[in-house]
Amino acid sequence: MSNHQIDEYELGERVRTWFKANSGSLITGVALGLGCIFAFQWWQGNGDKHKNEAAMQYQAFSEAAEKNDPVKTNVVLALLESKYSDTPYVNLAVLRQAELLQSSGKNAESLKLLERHAALVTEESMKQLYRIRIARLHLVDGKPELALKSVEAIKESVYVASLEEIRGDAQMALGKRELASQYYVKALTVLDEAAPIRSLVELKLIDAGGTVPAKPGA
Repeated sequence: MSNHQIDEYELGERVRTWFKANSGSLITGVALGLGCIFAFQWWQGNGDKHKNEAAMQYQAFSEAAEKNDPVKTNVVLALLESKYSDTPYVNLAVLRQAELLQSSGKNAESLKLLERHAALVTEESMKQLYRIRIARLHLVDGKPELALKSVEAIKESVYVASLEEIRGDAQMALGKRELASQYYVKALTVLDEAAPIRSLVELKLIDAGGTVPAKPGA
């Protein structure tokens, strides 16, 4: 096995370990998991000094976030945006900062931050993550129509389950229980049996008046 293969395997294991320890927030988990992969791949192919500086700044951001220090996270995020916008650490920091803002009740600021970077990012899967986070914020704010609009342009995605769940949530908020059930079923068909979010989607389906599909082989 090549060193490259070993590195990818080890990285995958780290991401899976992170998911097990942080199963309460699927979207954040996906974002950070993918962010780790993007950061690792970028780190391998770029100059030491620049990448090390970016990594150190992101570490400073993470430490400030853990201490719930919004002043420090704002300062470090601004530095990452201005000097290290070519690194994956910017997107990681933006997604975390948006989460911090939302948890502080600053949904409008969180939405503004996510929308600004959704327009800037060029990597398609990361752009879709931004759209998913934006849609979830609209749902929290009681705006299901905007949530649907946020994800309507996404036709092909690796985040099928999350997208179908969002569509189901939006239709439930609009009072369209039958349509919501259809989306929840679609989400369940692509979710792994061991996925932490699966039981929640099943509960949503039941609440919408639907029936949980039988497990394969049952």
